[in-house]
Amino acid sequence: MTERTMLIHPLVWREEEARDVRALFLKDLVVPAQIGAHGAELGRTQRLRIHLCVYIGPPFDWGDRLEDVLDYDRLRQGILDILARGHLKLIETLGERIVEMCFGFAQVEALHLQIVKLEAHPDCEVGFETRRRR
Repeated sequence: MTERTMLIHPLVWREEEARDVRALFLKDLVVPAQIGAHGAELGRTQRLRIHLCVYIGPPFDWGDRLEDVLDYDRLRQGILDILARGHLKLIETLGERIVEMCFGFAQVEALHLQIVKLEAHPDCEVGFETRRRR
């Protein structure tokens, strides 16, 4: 994910599989989170920016019906539900919980996730990134 662009990432898919890749994404989801292990991060929220791209496996016969697809609103709400459970010390823990939530949907074959702490340092963004296959 360069320059905040979500793409179907070549490290997630092998070349022979790349003929028919379908993905859903959440790009630039900015959310308040109770996260951090350092004293200045405790007892307050800070903003995170989340990019999530999930790769969907067949069948692809959706018939233009919402009930036949993985609705991206369910992914978004899943992230919000994880954050609503309370304070997390590590951004890595948040990442692992998002991965687990995504793989709870049978259609998800792989994912690419990036979480950025927007307020950790004034001179840079820091975060966590992972690419996973089922």
